[in-house]
Amino acid sequence: MSFIWTRWTKKFSIPKGYVTTRNKYMRCEKLYYGYDLRQRRFVTLKATPGNVELRDVSGLLTRRVLRHGQPTSLHALFDAGAGKSDADVRGLMTLADETPNLDVTLRACRYPHRVKQWKELSADKFTTYQEPGDCQAAPPKEVRLAETTTVLKGESEADAVRTIVCRQVISGPKNDRWHPLYTSLTGEQSLPREVLDEFRQRQHHEQSYRVEVHDAFLNAARCGYDKQSPDRKRPRFCRGPLQMIGWLTALLYNACGDFAAELGSPWEGSFIRTLRRTFFDRPGKLYCTPTSVIVYFDQDFNHQDDVLPLIDRINSQQHRIPWMDDRLLVLSVCPKSNSRAGP
Repeated sequence: MSFIWTRWTKKFSIPKGYVTTRNKYMRCEKLYYGYDLRQRRFVTLKATPGNVELRDVSGLLTRRVLRHGQPTSLHALFDAGAGKSDADVRGLMTLADETPNLDVTLRACRYPHRVKQWKELSADKFTTYQEPGDCQAAPPKEVRLAETTTVLKGESEADAVRTIVCRQVISGPKNDRWHPLYTSLTGEQSLPREVLDEFRQRQHHEQSYRVEVHDAFLNAARCGYDKQSPDRKRPRFCRGPLQMIGWLTALLYNACGDFAAELGSPWEGSFIRTLRRTFFDRPGKLYCTPTSVIVYFDQDFNHQDDVLPLIDRINSQQHRIPWMDDRLLVLSVCPKSNSRAGP
């Protein structure tokens, strides 16, 4: 559901926050993105100072998606930062109980007393299965799943939270990896294996965030603190510019994803830099007539045939450009040896 973008500074005394890339607390700003794992598109954004954590905005982002997106059903997935305390976990679970079309799953914090409880589960409660290795020649990984309940602080057994405990067996001297999940899902349609597989789709969110940073230059977004503040020790926080640039970057990612999907399955999921290098960064000319704007590509290029159906569809829809006196937009490619009909 959410992922954090951070940027830090030393010149201005802005609030400190935890920066994962540096593994320490620094003066920073954050962008919390909401992401649709099935459509693989960004859906919401919240810009905050560095001292705001995921648990502070998780409920806000969820309610925003429910209010504006109006989904038939929503399964919100959160990292462990959304449930640092038992009160945070209970807040999300209460929100799920009060909202008929909402379910919540979040990774549990691996606090020592909780890990001790999960390790005490008997072996017959775990179901073992094999997963492919990290690479083609690697041996398969052994994963064990168990279902239990966790009693939160100050609560009774009747209010225990359903917990999916995933134990990845590591060969050699290293300890096994424990990945517990709190979830509000119930019924036969939410088996532990299915809950785990759906939660692992968060990797697509993390990948999309990296594409924003490296391909869409998200780190070039302007800062949220006011550099013209009279006191550098207490600069003003301006959410608008930072949030606007962050959302424009998300819209660019979504538009490129829609464009790649229109090109067909071989291009679906392509990075922005791949699309830019192949289709966007092409030499051409612009011709402006009293009634039309003609975009003409100077030379043919590789994979030109993949984009021709999309160009024909755009031309057939007869789009007009309002800020150019409502002129008609016409896209034209350089013909190859085998000529084709149309512009």
